Amino acid sequence: MAKAEIHSSSKINFRIIDWMRGLAALYVVIQHARGYLFVDSTRYEKLVSPKQQWSRWEWLNTLVIQHTNLGKEFVILFFILSGFCIMHSITVEQGGIKGFFQRRLVRIYPVYILGILWAIVVFFMLREGVAVVYNKSVEAQPPLRDAFDAFVNIKTLLLNIFYFPVDNLLTPQYWSLPLEVIFYLLIPFFVKSFRLYSLFTILTYISGLIWTGLDYFDEEKHNSLFIIVRYIFDYNIYFFIGCIFYKYRDFFMSIFKMDKMRSLISLLLVFLLTVFMKSYLFEQYTNKITGLMMVLFTYIMLISGLKHQVQIKWLAWIGGFSYTLYVTHIATLFLVKLVLFRMGYNFYDIFLTYAWYIGIVVAVFIARLLYYFAEYPTIQYLTQLRKTDPYK
Repeated sequence: MAKAEIHSSSKINFRIIDWMRGLAALYVVIQHARGYLFVDSTRYEKLVSPKQQWSRWEWLNTLVIQHTNLGKEFVILFFILSGFCIMHSITVEQGGIKGFFQRRLVRIYPVYILGILWAIVVFFMLREGVAVVYNKSVEAQPPLRDAFDAFVNIKTLLLNIFYFPVDNLLTPQYWSLPLEVIFYLLIPFFVKSFRLYSLFTILTYISGLIWTGLDYFDEEKHNSLFIIVRYIFDYNIYFFIGCIFYKYRDFFMSIFKMDKMRSLISLLLVFLLTVFMKSYLFEQYTNKITGLMMVLFTYIMLISGLKHQVQIKWLAWIGGFSYTLYVTHIATLFLVKLVLFRMGYNFYDIFLTYAWYIGIVVAVFIARLLYYFAEYPTIQYLTQLRKTDPYK
């Protein structure tokens, strides 16, 4: 594989990238935990307690919830960081296109399969632990058995195994993974002619704006054509921006004048503005404006982090198993539902203000345990492979 023309030469401390991955993964877990383990503030007020009787904790919980609506925007942060890291892999590591594909396959596929197996295990645990919910309609929701039968259907399993996620009640976050795979398949060829890749990306993104406006393509359609269309017209831009951030990182750092404190304040302001825009301008719908706001957020965080060598150890720790956390956390949240149901609470509409905080902790804890089944061995294997054969 021919090396891409590189305009930056500074070394990168990837522990800095790790904590950013950790932040992205943790935020997605926070949003999903709130969504799956708490009903919502409006229905809580209507069915449990009127606002006039709320405690300070209930008001604080509502305030926190209002800042958890950017799950898909933080997946975009993942996409940008993927572009950044994959550009590094292509331009620094050797082994050609074959070596690149081998490394990507080893790195992502075992964890992906682990996520599917974990979902199946959780389905069995639900069958045994909440038989009523599994076999009967509860809270106007269909029996979990229907979702399980659809998921373990041979055709569905094969589609999921080959990155066409369908009927995935316990793995809906898999919508983003085929987009990552398409990027991995294309970037080794695009990087040989980066100007052509740039032109292609800009033109297709503008075409997507003309085609769908500020909306993304329908993400409920999971056939191969729509996945490719979504990648080309909706999401390729974010991977491309990650490549640009890597390629010109020295330039960006040279023109970046904010110190750590100003960078932090700027990040908070951009975050709050994005939350406000999605809540009140777009009525919680994912859109391209908040996607571009996340690009600005990532630019400030990434360039400031690299320039000032900002490290956040506990987020870097989470970042070390962020992939496992991402692919397993929703199935784990259903285990928390199981426990709550056995304690006498609803399975779907949960009116406890603190349950979703517990869900976050449990999802991180379980992901750390599952990390040793797939992600850790693959990392160790790739590390050893690079030591014994640097051309891989």
